[in-house]
Amino acid sequence: MAKLLSCSDIIKSINMSKKLLFVSIFSISWAFNIFLGKLALIGGVDPVAFTLQSAFVSVILINLYLFLFNKTNPLKVENKFLPRLIMVGLAVGSGYIFGVYGLQLSTSVNYGFLVKSTVIFTTLFAWLFLGEKMSKGKVILLILFITGAYLISTGGVRIIPRFGDLLTLIAAASFSTALVISKPLMKKIKVDTVTAYRLTASFVILLILIPMMGMNVWEIKEGWIVIITGFTTFALGLSINKAVSLSSASYVTMMSMVVPVIVATLGVTFLNESVNFFQIIGGVLIIISGVMTHKLKV
Repeated sequence: MAKLLSCSDIIKSINMSKKLLFVSIFSISWAFNIFLGKLALIGGVDPVAFTLQSAFVSVILINLYLFLFNKTNPLKVENKFLPRLIMVGLAVGSGYIFGVYGLQLSTSVNYGFLVKSTVIFTTLFAWLFLGEKMSKGKVILLILFITGAYLISTGGVRIIPRFGDLLTLIAAASFSTALVISKPLMKKIKVDTVTAYRLTASFVILLILIPMMGMNVWEIKEGWIVIITGFTTFALGLSINKAVSLSSASYVTMMSMVVPVIVATLGVTFLNESVNFFQIIGGVLIIISGVMTHKLKV
């Protein structure tokens, strides 16, 4: 019996390590994705063209990854799953568009904290559609996060957030929608398959915008940033799905609270952005909610 318990403990420990590893990769990739995006926007790139180009790099990388590590065709799925996989791509593609304009109209510090309102949307959506429990602890954490996000977006001197901040919140809702749709799919099809459709379908959504917006996608500005952002997009897409496959959607989004901290550090250090006292308080509340998430094991 002792040996069985010991084996069980080892398995739990391994799964916890994997969850932490994938959440860490996801968080770091997302933080640098935001920072690089702001850097490119400062350099004068077209927001949608830049997003499309970096998404194209991520599609190349996911297909190379699938070719190297999957013996069978991972893109082959039953027709009944296709609508939901396409919905994932649509949600992510929409999140990219709202997000890049939100980032353009705000600071990377604001964006980094506000895009983590995914913790609110994911927790609510997971409760409504996935049957995940809404405990008192989660409610308290959500209140802490909402308060922190409000202070970050208004700086304590406005009542209504800026337009760019509102776009960021819409982007966060879109990313959360994709996460909640993906979670049940991973029980029936490969995680890599969901990732491939997430990246490819979102790229196709962006392609549709070309004739609508009259973009010149062949003009590449800040090429090195485009390539690195493509790598981070690929890494965050793969790692978030692997993390979600091992845990709850709420856990993943709450445990990635380090994202705004990294973004704020990069923004203040390299982009000469600033934060005031109220925004610092807001950031502290958001970080506390992330730490308590791990403590309460939500």
